[in-house]
Amino acid sequence: MEKRILIAGGGTGGHVYPALATIEALKRKGDFRFLYVGGKNGIETRIVPRYGVPLETILISGFARSFNLKNLLFPAKLLIGLYQSRKIVKRFAPHAAVGTGGYVSGPALYAAAKMGVPVLIQEQDVYPGVTTRLLAKYARRICLSFEAARRYFSQYADKLVVTGNPVRETLGGVTRQAGREKMGLEPDKITLLIFGGSQGARSINNAMSGILPELLKKYPMQVIWQAGESQFQTVVKGFQSADERVRILPYIQEMEAAYAAADVVVCRAGAITLAELAAVARPAVLVPYPFAAGNHQEHNSRMVAEAGAALMVTEKTGWEKELQQALETLLSDESLRQRQSAAWKTLARPRAAEQIGEEILKLLEKQ
Repeated sequence: MEKRILIAGGGTGGHVYPALATIEALKRKGDFRFLYVGGKNGIETRIVPRYGVPLETILISGFARSFNLKNLLFPAKLLIGLYQSRKIVKRFAPHAAVGTGGYVSGPALYAAAKMGVPVLIQEQDVYPGVTTRLLAKYARRICLSFEAARRYFSQYADKLVVTGNPVRETLGGVTRQAGREKMGLEPDKITLLIFGGSQGARSINNAMSGILPELLKKYPMQVIWQAGESQFQTVVKGFQSADERVRILPYIQEMEAAYAAADVVVCRAGAITLAELAAVARPAVLVPYPFAAGNHQEHNSRMVAEAGAALMVTEKTGWEKELQQALETLLSDESLRQRQSAAWKTLARPRAAEQIGEEILKLLEKQ
């Protein structure tokens, strides 16, 4: 018999893509009908329809942690979001509800739980988000991405299972040679990949504009640099070197090829990025976004650095020099790069989406 699954999550790709990977895993396990609940203006409204998944939206927005007049509207939006969520749950009548984080999952999963629908939460970060912490008491299963996150849910130990973070299936399926050919790179030069998420990271872009010319003088290297759509022209103009070894791109569509081509990566420390690095086992320098909610990116990167899989540099006075030193350490030490690759493999959980799908099936069996 067809089972109906409600999925809620959004605000960033880091909440949307794990949901889509979970949907794909469930499709391989049985006959399901899905409904995705997203925010009215969330990135999910642009991503989810491309995958052929029905989408409904609710009026909800996040709560700014600094003073913002928009916060005055938050209580009203929350009430409206709860009302809309209740109507959606009543109409769709799901057999289970799954949340992958972001403020939109709060009203949707709360309404589902209150109406007797089994709820599963998937938490991406080492330090859990506010929505997950608030919903934990209503969930029947909490899927964690990292073992280190258990300590934040000690009162819900019987609900916890460590599954890892679902990532795109194409990762790890491209050889280094094929990746370099696809990215238009030389086959034998050490390769640095720089990115700060799909939108880019201004501080990383600015730092690398100053650091790269010196690195290019010291090392026989080449660079793939995803600057971000909005910052691409600024980076191109600001980076004085016209060195043909540096490829600056607004966006990299085929990240699996870029990862495969890279020997060293410089990036943020979002949960999905870390799961992807673990899947491809690439040495890295992590620069956590300093304004992330709950400083979760620093929690993420510190855990990875302690495991020996990456170096971490935090944005503080003089951090650009520290970033340069970290990069020189990795670029000049092949044995360290090999140790980091091996450490990533211990953190990787390639069956994350499959495991989450299995946990959803267990909830359905108990009904």
